[in-house]
Amino acid sequence: MHRIFCRFTAVLAALVLFTVAVNSSEHLFNTSYAEAAGAQIPGIDVSKYQEEIDWNAVAKSGEKFAILRACIVTHANNKQEIDSRFEENYINARKAGLAVGAYLYTDAATAAEFNADVTLMLSTMVGKSFEFPVFLDLESHARQEHLPREIFMPPLLSALEQIEQAGHSAGVYANYAFFNECIDPDQLREHGHTIWMANYYNTANGLASPSGKDLSADCDIWQYSGCGRTGGIRTIVDRNICYSYKFFNHTVNLSNASLPKDILNLGDNFNIDGTVSAQSVIRTITGAIYDSMSGEDPVQTVTVYPHAKSYDLKGFFSKKLVFSALAEGDYILRITAEDSSGKTISVSDSSFTVAHMQNVTTTTPTTSTTTSTTTTTAASETVLNSATESSALTTDTLTSPTVLTAMTETAVETTSVTTKTTVDQKQVRLADAYSIELPAPSEGENSRLSILRLVAEHSSLPSVLNRIRSIGESINLTDTPLHRLVESACQTAENVYLTISLLLCGA
Repeated sequence: MHRIFCRFTAVLAALVLFTVAVNSSEHLFNTSYAEAAGAQIPGIDVSKYQEEIDWNAVAKSGEKFAILRACIVTHANNKQEIDSRFEENYINARKAGLAVGAYLYTDAATAAEFNADVTLMLSTMVGKSFEFPVFLDLESHARQEHLPREIFMPPLLSALEQIEQAGHSAGVYANYAFFNECIDPDQLREHGHTIWMANYYNTANGLASPSGKDLSADCDIWQYSGCGRTGGIRTIVDRNICYSYKFFNHTVNLSNASLPKDILNLGDNFNIDGTVSAQSVIRTITGAIYDSMSGEDPVQTVTVYPHAKSYDLKGFFSKKLVFSALAEGDYILRITAEDSSGKTISVSDSSFTVAHMQNVTTTTPTTSTTTSTTTTTAASETVLNSATESSALTTDTLTSPTVLTAMTETAVETTSVTTKTTVDQKQVRLADAYSIELPAPSEGENSRLSILRLVAEHSSLPSVLNRIRSIGESINLTDTPLHRLVESACQTAENVYLTISLLLCGA
């Protein structure tokens, strides 16, 4: 009986342990990486030793990235070899949808050796783009590990800079011991380089799983096994965990920006300012000015090639966009960037209008000015009221949005108090938005007249009417009955504009 009881107890204990294990494994596999406390994105690194790889199967097994060996250089035995599987692995891994990086194994110990090795590697990367960095794989105990940091770090940093100058983000792969001896992780971080660390926790082949370990404070990517398995690969393979989404979600930021907006005075230039930055190397930044009315072809463009992680727009980029050469009209300044992944990323879109504006300074009216601005007769005001009311539909159809806003959304309340002029706050906000200095109405000037003065001095109506006529001619509108209606509307609008301008000359 005692023996039966012991067997029953053992079976029960086994069932309990099995249930706990199943529940734990279900919880593990049902938890997405995005839901985890920190990113733990699985990936592999491969070379020719993994033989032919079924990359679609690799992707289906859950691997999200692959770091490919490009070449190997060992100065100890004068060996140089371009990995025979690099080209096909690059093509097929990207086709399967994996994010891709690359690495060079080198035992270089001097600046000259690093330079020659990186030059060889870059020759295999012409025309290629990588979501992940290009790494220098440093593993030579004989030639590297015991070098003092002050000796080893300068040529290493120079080699990483050489990679970035070629348009790729750069990083270093090494084991835990190297990062505590010849390699200074703090210097790598200061330069924005990625740290990829191998740490097998004193095991020969690494861990079966990264579960329970977290090296995110020490590295960006952790290689936890050298004998892993995954779908699509017949041999053992190195397994890795990436702690950051930055290699998957490439973004570009624009800070301290000064961009054109609202209204620019015809003939005036504008100096662009701001800093474009990214976590990956920025290959190109392009600025293009588009005419909002004319289609897809830009009227001006400039492209710069930073090959760095930040770039100041003030300087060459700004000087190549000549805003003073733009004709009157509505425009969009579009800034885009391409980073080391080869993707084009939108940085900024800025809409603005080029129009003829006459700068008017708000000052205390002199005696002569007061006289001229207060001689508006009742008859002339009646003409103005009649003209604006009778042509309201035509003006609403043909004027630009900025002028229409100034006419319909602002009201000027003016009071002369010694040397100060108080203006309605809504009009002040509108004037500030469009960089217009409001004229100072003299005592007794009608608010409608003040609005018309603003319209007449800042309107681009004549150019709008000419553009409408030219569009009509381009589509053979003159051969249709609609011609007389459009031409009549244009003439009416011109007459109203001239009437306002003439009356204001005597106002």
